[in-house]
Amino acid sequence: MDEYYRVVRSLPPWLAQPLAALLPETASEVQEIRLRLGAPVILTLRGRQCPVNTLPECPEQLRKLRLTGTRLEETFHILCGGTVHAHQTELAQGYLTTGEGCRVGVAGNFVEQVGRETVLRYVTSLNLRIARAKQTDLPEVLRQLLRGHFTGLAVIGEPGSGKTTILRQMAQELTALGKTVTVIDQRRELFPLPYLAQGAVVDCLSGLSKQKAVQMALRTLSPQVILLDELGGMKEVLGLEQGFFSGVDLVVTLHAPDLEEAFRRPQVQALYRKGMLRAAVLLADRSTPGQIREVRQL
Repeated sequence: MDEYYRVVRSLPPWLAQPLAALLPETASEVQEIRLRLGAPVILTLRGRQCPVNTLPECPEQLRKLRLTGTRLEETFHILCGGTVHAHQTELAQGYLTTGEGCRVGVAGNFVEQVGRETVLRYVTSLNLRIARAKQTDLPEVLRQLLRGHFTGLAVIGEPGSGKTTILRQMAQELTALGKTVTVIDQRRELFPLPYLAQGAVVDCLSGLSKQKAVQMALRTLSPQVILLDELGGMKEVLGLEQGFFSGVDLVVTLHAPDLEEAFRRPQVQALYRKGMLRAAVLLADRSTPGQIREVRQL
């Protein structure tokens, strides 16, 4: 069964049942489910937004549906598992992660308080990303890199281009080579609990700042390779620098359409200047998630 159907089961019944009625060939193409106040349900199909009521197989109860504030709040609370406060740290950064590892982008009214955590007052839209465990054939040039001491490698692509898919595949390749891999998975979507329960041979740290997680991994888990999803600011670079000087290989992902744009980021420039970045994997685009366009030595 496609992952789409598992994700819609986490929604309230009045929404889950009609969404589950979509044909398998449509469901397998859905990348996102967008729920917006006063709007119809929108699906992202092959990188393009598509109102669900324009699909031929759309159930009647979904055709005229417009999300009210009450129904959007109900959906939000259900996705939080009924405990919004448990997701407060994530929500302060604009997302939440369900227990099944589905990341949900959250838009609405936020309040920034000096010296205190940002608080979400009310929700105006939710974006559920459909994370699929796809198998991708890594090109031989990338496999050769992973076999040796590659120092630092960046996986670069636009949002929705499959960075998580490639990172997971690289983790599997590295563990198959007998390497000890630690995954810094702050948002719990790269290796969520159901995936780990299937026997993923990695050490996974989640729920921590990336800088703190890197330091913890170096102290306690003795990694040979650290995988970090979505490189952030300079604090994370400082954390990764400790791993670099400890002889640990690093794999990071970041949002950018190409290498030139990526190198405009100060954190990427810092990694490169320090000799911590030796290769880049450039992904295609969101219409073909998980497809590698190029592997480039730096």
